[in-house]
Amino acid sequence: MLGYVRAFKPEMKIKDYELYRGVYCSLCRALGRNYSPIAQLFLSYDFAFAAVLRLAVMQSSCSFSQKRCPYNPAKKCMICSSREELDYCSHAVIITVFYKVLDNLHDKGLKSRLAAALIYPVVWLMHKKAARLAPEIDKIIGESMKKQAEAESKKSVGIDEAAHPSADALGRVIASGFEEETAQMLYSLGYMVGRFVYILDAADDLEADIGRGNFNPFREEFGDIANPETRESFAERAEQMLNLTHSGALDALDGTAKNRFEDILENIVFDGLENSKKTVIDKYREVQK
Repeated sequence: MLGYVRAFKPEMKIKDYELYRGVYCSLCRALGRNYSPIAQLFLSYDFAFAAVLRLAVMQSSCSFSQKRCPYNPAKKCMICSSREELDYCSHAVIITVFYKVLDNLHDKGLKSRLAAALIYPVVWLMHKKAARLAPEIDKIIGESMKKQAEAESKKSVGIDEAAHPSADALGRVIASGFEEETAQMLYSLGYMVGRFVYILDAADDLEADIGRGNFNPFREEFGDIANPETRESFAERAEQMLNLTHSGALDALDGTAKNRFEDILENIVFDGLENSKKTVIDKYREVQK
C-alpha cells in the first residue's frame, strides 16, 4: 500500500486523531517488537487503516494507555492493548513489502532496481518469519502478485482486470478471521479501497511509467499525456473511475457493523480518500488563474 489511505486531519476531532495516532504508534511498536527497528521504516498510514478497521469490528474490548515513544522520550503516545490484531497487521506489512521489493527487482527503472537489491536481503529474512507466523497472508499476497503479473503481461488490459488482484488481496487480508457476515462486508470495503488505491497510484505514476516504459493501464489510451487536452481528458476519466469506486467504498463502510472508531473510519474513507484523489488529479488539470 502506498500512503493514499490516511485520515484528513483538518476534518478530524482531536480525540479521534489521538486514537488514530495511537493505532499508528501501536502498529509501529508491533513491527519493532516482531521484526526489528528496521521494519518500522516500512510502516504507512495505509496499514494503520487496516488496523483501525479490524479493531473497529472485533468483539473484544480495545483499551489504550499512554507510554513514552522510544524515539522521542519526551513525548507520550496512546498505545493499544489489542496485540493480536496489531501483530496480524505487522505481518501483513512485512509480507506486502517483500513482494513489492521482488516486483521492483524487475522494474525498468535503474534506481528502483538498485534500491530493491540493497534492501532485499533484510526484507527476505523478515519475510521468512512473517510467512511462518501468517501463512494465510503470505498465500493471499503471493497469489495476488502472480495474478497481477499475468494481467500486466497482456498486450491490452482494462482497468478492471488490472486492479482486481491487488483489490482482492486487500479485501481478503482485511476480512480474514472474522465471521461470515462481517467478513463479507470487510472484504467489500477492503476490495473497494484496494481498487481505489490501484487506480489512484496508476494515475499518479502515469507520466513516470511512460518515461520508463513501465506497465500502466492508462498508458495505451493516454500515452500523449504531455498534451494539455490529453491531460484534461485523462483527469476526467480517472476522476470518474475513482468517484464510482469511492462510492462503493462508502456503501461498504455504511454496511459494516462497527463497535468503535466509526468517526475515524468515516474520516479516512470519506475525507481522506477524497483529499488523496484531489491531490493526484489536480496534477493533470490546467490551473485557472
